[in-house]
Amino acid sequence: MKRFPALIVLALLSVAALGLLWLAQPRNLASTALGLAGDALGLEITAEGVADYHLRGTPQLVVRGLSAREPGAAQPLLTAERLLIALPWSTLRARGSDPTATRLELDAPVLDLAAFRHWQAQRPPSDTPLPTLTRGLRITRGTLIGQDWKVKDLETDLPSLAASKPLRAHLSGRYESDALAIPADLHLAFTKPESGAGLGVSGN
Repeated sequence: MKRFPALIVLALLSVAALGLLWLAQPRNLASTALGLAGDALGLEITAEGVADYHLRGTPQLVVRGLSAREPGAAQPLLTAERLLIALPWSTLRARGSDPTATRLELDAPVLDLAAFRHWQAQRPPSDTPLPTLTRGLRITRGTLIGQDWKVKDLETDLPSLAASKPLRAHLSGRYESDALAIPADLHLAFTKPESGAGLGVSGN
């Protein structure tokens, strides 16, 4: 669980972007934050669409047309139509030393597992703690691409995420390969978001 690919990539992106939310000029906010995240992760992270942000209440940044790839790679490891990062003021004041985010949302993300594993193999060992998401994670219309298989129409909803605390999630999608197509709609419960945790599953 600690290295669940999509969750860890997105959580690290949010943590790397924290400090710039209060330092950057508004017109440069998105590009500066993504550049900082890219430098921290050894990735080229860009956004083609118009970015939105607000700092009243819970600070929030939305980027569109997101792409993350290893420098020089032809294939991005992650793309998304839209990424929302919401962060509490306490995290901003901590300049990223407190890995707590309010919420992450991704629309139509595509994660290439081969590209992700290649990037992961180049990274040095890290003791980065599991981030806390007080209002959870939502993924809609996602795609996970493996070798000769893919999961399409991936929908995920985690109400919250915190180390050593029970984790509940709703997961649906459709596994497809040359010989097989299987729809799934599952409710998952972990005793904690770590390897070796107790697991309960219900659904189809």
